[in-house]
Amino acid sequence: MLVTNEGALAELRRFGEVLSEIKRPESSALRQALARLGRFVRIEPVKPDGLIVAVDGSCQTVGASYPYFLTLVQAVALSLPPRQPLVRHRLFSPLFPAERAELETRAGESQPVEVAAELRVRELMAEAELAVACEAARQYRGGLILLDGGFVHFRARAGVLFEELAEAAARSGCLLVGTIEEVSSRLLGRAVDGLWAQDSPAYDREILYGCLAVGEAFILPPEVRKDEGISTVFARFAAHPQPVAFDFLTEREIPWVLGVLRALTPFDGRGIPAVLDIADRYVRLTAAEVEQLVAAAVPPEVREVFLTAHRLRRAL
Repeated sequence: MLVTNEGALAELRRFGEVLSEIKRPESSALRQALARLGRFVRIEPVKPDGLIVAVDGSCQTVGASYPYFLTLVQAVALSLPPRQPLVRHRLFSPLFPAERAELETRAGESQPVEVAAELRVRELMAEAELAVACEAARQYRGGLILLDGGFVHFRARAGVLFEELAEAAARSGCLLVGTIEEVSSRLLGRAVDGLWAQDSPAYDREILYGCLAVGEAFILPPEVRKDEGISTVFARFAAHPQPVAFDFLTEREIPWVLGVLRALTPFDGRGIPAVLDIADRYVRLTAAEVEQLVAAAVPPEVREVFLTAHRLRRAL
């Protein structure tokens, strides 16, 4: 509960007023401008005829402030039809001397060591997800592997493993798809420059919100890319007007894969294939769960000295 909320309400009203002043062009005008850049394509559902593998990860932190904490990371490759899930775990803590030395080297004068620790956790998450995806690509020939996140994200955080995954998928005939739930790219802004107020943000999310019909995709030409070798498609496969995006490494199978993705996406959902939500629920770590694991595996005296936050000892 806030002590007083008048100041907070005033700031929130200002936020609402500023964003309310941003006027979106009509969808018809946006579509006309975007059609000069890419293609609007109607996608019909295609029944999957092979293995679908959804890859997701989760992490949870226990402890106090830096360096007195640990973060447990886990990732899963979950397949449909069901097979034994592929799981990978990794524990990160600056209390490990080697980890702390690496963090302090990375941080230097350019960033706080706490920020370096956060970035390291993201790297470890990406590495764990790509590791189980690589294992899936080696085990399951011809499957469709869905990553939770875009390819740029994985390349930035674990580039070597991402290239290893791409090679393993090519050898086994698997197709890789990066699924982007929160669109934040700026690929389309130039196409609608003349329609948008100059001082307003023109990110792809705002541009495409409500612009696509249910079952429609917007396919960009090869010269419009976020990164080398990555093709991006925006799509709306659910009733909600906000688009999602999918990354591909090959354009050859895009129309067919989009049909499969639409078949896997609930109409009343967020536009994400249901198998990814299933993987998310399977792999998700809760704070209570990790606290229990720590209590079962770490001696009490170690927990007391290194992990118990002093605020938890408050009497009031």
